[in-house]
Amino acid sequence: MRTIGHLIAGGIAVLSGLAAQAQEKFPTRAIEVIVPFAAGGSTDLGGRVIAQALEAKWGVPVRIINKPGGNTVPAVNEVMNAKPDGYTVLADGPPQSSMLDTAVKTLPFKVTDRTFVNVAAYTPMMFVAPIDSPLVTLKDAMELAKKSPGSFTWTSLGGAGAQDMANRQFFKAVGVDVSKTRPIQLKGGSEAITLAAGGHVTMGVGSYSSIAAPLQAKKLKVLAVASPERWPNLPETPTAAELGYPQIETLYWIGFSGPPGLKPEIVEIWDKAVREVTSDPAVVEGLLKVGLKPLYANAADMKARVTKERAETQELWSR
Repeated sequence: MRTIGHLIAGGIAVLSGLAAQAQEKFPTRAIEVIVPFAAGGSTDLGGRVIAQALEAKWGVPVRIINKPGGNTVPAVNEVMNAKPDGYTVLADGPPQSSMLDTAVKTLPFKVTDRTFVNVAAYTPMMFVAPIDSPLVTLKDAMELAKKSPGSFTWTSLGGAGAQDMANRQFFKAVGVDVSKTRPIQLKGGSEAITLAAGGHVTMGVGSYSSIAAPLQAKKLKVLAVASPERWPNLPETPTAAELGYPQIETLYWIGFSGPPGLKPEIVEIWDKAVREVTSDPAVVEGLLKVGLKPLYANAADMKARVTKERAETQELWSR
């Protein structure tokens, strides 16, 4: 009996060792990171910086696969139906998670069924006005919105997105009914900034990467940054919180998630690797060049962020 017991114990030890080795070996082949947008946006550019660093760390290809269209639903659905082995993951963010079921009422999946991995980086939304606008700060914009909501024009992408979120937070903070204002419906973030730079709207909203060129050309000015801290490239520009409006905070974050049922040990490997590479000064510099800053949050905190943003999105769009 002792011999059998020893054999069983030995077998368990061997199996445990093999399991540990299997975990340590991940990844052993190419990884696909599905980006639900066209190349050139914040999710794509930030994803490429991090993917390159992960590729160097892991020694396997980490490929960015752009699959735009359909309000991100097809790309997200592909990841949701992928094998839960860590080799197909989603470059996640607010449009494809916390804002998705507000923008798209019927989905082939539940937003919260995905396996959250972590948040890696962010870019805040920034309120901008034409360079020759009489508006100097966000408070000036608020006073104008209160005085003449019917003539206050602002850039909108139509659906639930970070730009519209920032604007809706703005109107809620100032106590103005958004339905009484004049949103200008546009197809994309770059078009919104072009319109703002051309002086065709009272106020626009965009990320730093989208406003950098017209800002340098002195066609735009930034009224405030919707983040908890000032942006490194705009040290003189206050945050909305500094101006007395901490409720105006819209961070376009990027992170990673996987299919339902992704094993905890794979999540842990991904989480550790992303946390480490986004602490590397070279990666931090690379992210800043594309308009992003590191913002680490683990799986639990990422899920909490999505849950909070989702509730806020639903409340703001019900107005």
